[in-house]
Amino acid sequence: MEINRMQTLMSASRVKAHLPAVVDAADADRLALGFFAESVYAEFSRKEQLLVLVDVQGGEEIYAGHLLFDVKFPKAHVLQIHVAKRFRGHQLGSALLDALKAHLTDLGFISIFARVAEDLTQANGFWNSQGFYTQRLTQGGKSRNRTIVVRAHELKTAQLFCGSGISAADPLGLDFGEQRTRPLYLLDLNVLFDLGPRRERHLSALDVFRAERMQTCALAISSEIEVELTRTARDTKTDPMLAFAGMLSRFPVPDADVLARLLPGLGEIVFPARSRAGTLSANDLSDLKHLATAIHNGLPGLITNDETVLAAAPSLRKEYGLDVLSPVRFQAPLDEHEQPVVHAASNDDTITIERAQHDDAQAIQALLTCLGIGVVEQLSQWAAAEDKSTACVRLVARCEGAVIGYMALPASPQRSNVRAYVAVREDLAGAEAAAHAFLLRLHESVPIGGVGNIHLSCPDQQATLREAAASFGYTASPSAPTELMKVSLKQHVRASTWGTTRQALLSAVAMQLPENPPEYRHVDQQLPLLRRDGQRMHVSIFQLEALLAPALLCLQGRNGVMVPIQRRFEEPLIAQSPQTSWLPVNKAQLRPQRLYVSGPKTLKNFHRGDLMFFYESSKDKGTRSVIAVGRVLRAFHRGQGEVETADLSGSILTEDQLSEIGAATTKTVTVFDNVLRLPCPVSLEHLKSLGCGSSQQLLTAQRLSAQQVQGILEKGFQ
Repeated sequence: MEINRMQTLMSASRVKAHLPAVVDAADADRLALGFFAESVYAEFSRKEQLLVLVDVQGGEEIYAGHLLFDVKFPKAHVLQIHVAKRFRGHQLGSALLDALKAHLTDLGFISIFARVAEDLTQANGFWNSQGFYTQRLTQGGKSRNRTIVVRAHELKTAQLFCGSGISAADPLGLDFGEQRTRPLYLLDLNVLFDLGPRRERHLSALDVFRAERMQTCALAISSEIEVELTRTARDTKTDPMLAFAGMLSRFPVPDADVLARLLPGLGEIVFPARSRAGTLSANDLSDLKHLATAIHNGLPGLITNDETVLAAAPSLRKEYGLDVLSPVRFQAPLDEHEQPVVHAASNDDTITIERAQHDDAQAIQALLTCLGIGVVEQLSQWAAAEDKSTACVRLVARCEGAVIGYMALPASPQRSNVRAYVAVREDLAGAEAAAHAFLLRLHESVPIGGVGNIHLSCPDQQATLREAAASFGYTASPSAPTELMKVSLKQHVRASTWGTTRQALLSAVAMQLPENPPEYRHVDQQLPLLRRDGQRMHVSIFQLEALLAPALLCLQGRNGVMVPIQRRFEEPLIAQSPQTSWLPVNKAQLRPQRLYVSGPKTLKNFHRGDLMFFYESSKDKGTRSVIAVGRVLRAFHRGQGEVETADLSGSILTEDQLSEIGAATTKTVTVFDNVLRLPCPVSLEHLKSLGCGSSQQLLTAQRLSAQQVQGILEKGFQ
């Protein structure tokens, strides 16, 4: 079929001839499209609210699909969309919707709505891919008792008011576009003094200003610092520190009435004894004025070396929402990246990720220049020449000794915020593996049990890197395509931990889950979320787990599957092994989506969205226990002769090893993701008590009931 033969008809005169084909197609697929009388189609065609897609062959128009819609300005509703079977697989449904979007935009409409049954997985996936986000849920008719997902798409129409900001591309509302700002911290005087080269804390003070140069934060002082310096300086005309302070942005100390309101409470927290005795010194009052200035101006924090003020940090955060930070918080965890990591790539190359050395500066700058990064950005955000800095982790990817990629990780005083700059030479061998290796390292920077708000910047034309990032659950900023965002939740979320997880997400990314854990129905059920911009959003459990990967919502009622795995396969496939290995990291670990291969009869045991438990057998000194849990994405049959090397990129097996997975030439391939180890391996004895631990059961994949799933999880987190 030639796509250029396709035409979209809307005029009543041209659509009329195709009405019988439209009615026949709709009646043949009533389950998905619903039922309308023949007269409805005729009426909508007269109002030019019926789009018909035709294949023009030799002057003859052959029906290929249709879109029925209703309008009530300024919004429209899609009632039916259908593509004939023989024409499917050519994105013609997208073409119909694009035609409708263009038509309604020209007419000044603001939005389009569509209603889809929640359990229609493919249909919901289609609408999501077309930019229709979930606006709300409603109950369907009593006969089928379905939950209906009401989806909306906001058109790019010139409006007198702003749109909601909700989009299917960024359902969690992570993108603030041009509104994205750096935290602005107030500096205490002792930090400025520590810039002196002979001061003990000289390096940590330098790291604070390096962080500002890398645009991790912004810095300012209060006018109280100038008062302090003037009071203590020998000569105010020649004092270098007073001159330096004059170059920084300045906030005035609040008026006397504001100080009278704030200082008593601050004094009770920071200097309780002297405050009650009325013996606060001039330095004490100066410290309190710094805090009051930050609080009054709504600043997120104060940077100081004063041990007394730092000791009061938890109370100040609780009472005033102010973070009191030590300059040490601006030092990057260099020791965590000291050991080089070698990755096995799919083309038999090896990729080494290691700390950048002094001799790499020229290669790094050449790489960034080749990718269009300007010199100013190279020396500031990208820290291309910061070989002695402790404010940033700088990593290179090497293939055959050559630098093919670079990543800069500035230290973040806010532990939940992870900032990264990543660039890969996509025209060189090993680029794809390097991109995955950098993203894996970024993923590992979020601790087990923690929440990470990750913001990644890359150069233009980084298709390989962006594709790899999409597989890790990143979303691209519509306003800045080189900016990628993700929330990483490294937790198994259970009913007992729902409240703490909810609070952690609220604190880290201002995203609010429902107050109580929902009753699990199926993996595509929609959960209401409150975004940080105040918009209410609905996201399916399956999509939410992908967006928060590697999170798993281990809710009551969710079923699972348990699979056996030998220790020699488990360690490279599941990763996060408690035993450090000096061998190259298997290529499967570079990918968030991995493959489990089993016999052909096991296909029926794997259902999309199931929790997937891994039982380590006794072979090769295995533990005979459940050690990890992930999520089933999909499962399918593949003939042994049909398997190519690329098909095994997410597996630890080679073509030669496939014969070890049973004698059958057809294999079941299960794609899984979001795998995390259980804190406490669940023993064979406990599995037997749950009715899923007999020798016969553990030989192959077995279904787990919701009760067995919860029994394993309770023991695994005991």
